[in-house]
Amino acid sequence: MSDFSDISVVVQGPVQSFQDREQEPGITQKCLESVRRHLPGSTLILSTWPGQELAGLDFDRLVISDDPGSNVRFFGRDGAPHRFNNNRQIVSTREGLKEVTTKYAVKLRSDNYLTGNNFVALQRAYPKRTSTHCFLKERVVVSNVFTRQYAKGFRVPFHLSDFFYFGLTEDLKALWDLALFDDAQDPIRDSEDTLFTDYPPDCTQMFWIKALRKFDSSLSINGLLDRSPLKMNQSDLCFANNLIIASPPELGLGLCQKFLGTARISRTKGQCAQWQHWEWQEIYRRYCDPDFPKAPASVKANLFLKRLVHVHPVKLETLFKLHKIRRISESGSIK
Repeated sequence: MSDFSDISVVVQGPVQSFQDREQEPGITQKCLESVRRHLPGSTLILSTWPGQELAGLDFDRLVISDDPGSNVRFFGRDGAPHRFNNNRQIVSTREGLKEVTTKYAVKLRSDNYLTGNNFVALQRAYPKRTSTHCFLKERVVVSNVFTRQYAKGFRVPFHLSDFFYFGLTEDLKALWDLALFDDAQDPIRDSEDTLFTDYPPDCTQMFWIKALRKFDSSLSINGLLDRSPLKMNQSDLCFANNLIIASPPELGLGLCQKFLGTARISRTKGQCAQWQHWEWQEIYRRYCDPDFPKAPASVKANLFLKRLVHVHPVKLETLFKLHKIRRISESGSIK
């Protein structure tokens, strides 16, 4: 395929370092140039903030949104507010997608870039679906970077990356036309001990759950490790029926330097905690297409051994920490 005129790419985020977020010099220019190279004919939309230096950048449309600022999701055990850029991500993505008029769209962070266009063919490679938890019109292709199978040694539900999305524009709009997160107000009522059963949910879990609840309001989590059999099954069904999960090389996605080299997510420990494409294929086979080929036993064994070394030993550490936190919390309540 040499013409991608039915695709728009929303590059969202800061162009340079912005507020408390560092940005690799020149990465947004590299991002925009990569779209021109790998998706010729596509429409390129840059969605960013006021005051960014735009000279020399190549795009078709520019969206400038007022900065909503960081949001306070909860207060720590020391009473300090924990701030995140969740609302900034929602605004820059949502407002950029509003400008899309093509059938398909890409959501691409301004600090990542394309190395190919494999994701286009990948999106059409898995046609079968089941009726249960089938919310989107077509599958959306996402990156496995930060799409975690495991966190703190345990399998976790709904842990979907926010790095990269490709699919029908109406599906991406459904996933990112989200209300902003309200700020936590009270250090007691909105503390992490009061709000969550274990650890606070990851931001990526919150985005995905917030979107899914538009289709099924019963879906929820109350902590990073809120992993009952029901919720794990719901999570797998949502992944199998609405997404395709693949690694950056399989997609044609490049990452900025802070996610490479010795970064935690690039080390073996981080990579083997993520969903692998063949693992997604396994749940696709389980729920959608029983005739789809199984992954080779050698591939399964290799990942099992890596997780045995790098992932599962963390369970004991997590259980000890949670026990300690509960004891401290209970002693504080008694006082």
